[in-house]
Amino acid sequence: ERERERERERQGAMGKAGQKRKHVEADGEERSRKEAKREDVVVNDAADAAAAAAADAGTDGRDADEGAAPAKAANPAMAGGLTAPMSGVALAHDEMKCGESKAARNVSTGEMLHHIDPAVANLPDGEDVEYRIAPVVQPAPAQRPRKPPPGAWVQSTDDMLGPDSQHAYVQRWVRMVKEEYSGSVKFKVVRNDGSRENLILLLGLKNVFVKQLPNMPKPYVTRLVFDRKHESMALLKRTERGEYIVMGGCCYRPFAEQRFGEIAFLAISHNEQVRGYGTRLMAHTKEHAKEIGLDFLLTCADNNAVPYFKKQGFSKRITLAKELWQGYIKDYEGVTLMECKLHAKVNYLNIPAFIKAQKMALVERLKEMAHAHIVFPGIDVTKTNGIPVENIPGIKAIREDIRGKDDPAAGVLPGGLLGGESADSTASLPRGLRPSLANRDPAAQEALQKHFKKVIELVKNHASAWPFGEPVDPSETGAYDYYEVIKNPIDLKTIKSRVDM
Repeated sequence: ERERERERERQGAMGKAGQKRKHVEADGEERSRKEAKREDVVVNDAADAAAAAAADAGTDGRDADEGAAPAKAANPAMAGGLTAPMSGVALAHDEMKCGESKAARNVSTGEMLHHIDPAVANLPDGEDVEYRIAPVVQPAPAQRPRKPPPGAWVQSTDDMLGPDSQHAYVQRWVRMVKEEYSGSVKFKVVRNDGSRENLILLLGLKNVFVKQLPNMPKPYVTRLVFDRKHESMALLKRTERGEYIVMGGCCYRPFAEQRFGEIAFLAISHNEQVRGYGTRLMAHTKEHAKEIGLDFLLTCADNNAVPYFKKQGFSKRITLAKELWQGYIKDYEGVTLMECKLHAKVNYLNIPAFIKAQKMALVERLKEMAHAHIVFPGIDVTKTNGIPVENIPGIKAIREDIRGKDDPAAGVLPGGLLGGESADSTASLPRGLRPSLANRDPAAQEALQKHFKKVIELVKNHASAWPFGEPVDPSETGAYDYYEVIKNPIDLKTIKSRVDM
């Protein structure tokens, strides 16, 4: 009995020590959780919103939840110990995939490279470098082109169009192809599949949307970005460390049965705008939408975004049947519903090559209707007898018309081109007295001033000259920002005062 008593006392002491040790470990874990929460508030906010999105999928007037995964799988804080919201992602890049016609977007990585033509990626760099791009298809030559007369020759279609490097849209397109080919820029489809890589990218995408779209509530943006029924086309840029960070993206929800997708957010970081990334991002979004079987893209654009979507082929005219989209997308106040129909035969990532083919086809058609392709040898002045300028038929008719008016001096111009003094009389003057801007002789300047005054009177008497008689008064016209927009305003009164001086 005494042995059993001592054994019970020993076990009780060990139990108390174990409980104390458990309390200490629990306190340490709690402190670690609090420190992690302080260090990564953004991740925890995104985790809560993602969990709520997984539990509340099917809102916004859309279809009900279709077997959403457990909330913990959508929790970024539980996916591989995510602790760095702005860290980059290491992604592989394979230039060998470029140009493969039968390749498709890699399902595991979400990246597509087969649209990149190595010939375009290897075009020379430089502002003064001229280059031509290949059309997507070679158009048929003109069947009955007009033939040149003797001495003339025919200009080729390429020479008529000139180098493609002269167009700004081609330069931006070539630059984007080069960046994708080298791997400095990537476009990747990102979904909330619970993987660490995608959750980091979605978090970076959410940060871009929140910063660039300040009118959108942060919880709403987070919920849609992490929603399992939404996916995003992310614009990734490689850092000096070789990792990729999010610089922009397009978040959308595909409706496979209705064959359309709704664009929720689209934004590019402010330091990467006006460089062609927005157009390239939309092109990738369209191509991916075609890959998953969508025929239309719909979006609710505010007034500031309408011009951008118009440039990307969106229209305010909705051709999609109303019963297919009504009730599936939210209708906001103060926005414009816009639609873009996706064409299966158009590669939106290769638009300049399509435009080149259309231009060439148009030129071939013009060869049958006009002489634009014919180059004439021109006039050899050494083989013809020249005539005085005033005897050119058009100028001669103007001169005779002015001479026939009541005021014989109404058309006086230096050199006698429009009447008054004849060209011979002006030419007979000494060189130092001929009126010109470069001649500072007082007599010549006086003659030039008299001529300018006569020209001003002729202009003022014109029927359409009344708006330009006086300087613009912003208080009378209501154009209060006139002098901010028009940096160098001019009017006839100001011109006359300068001539008088």
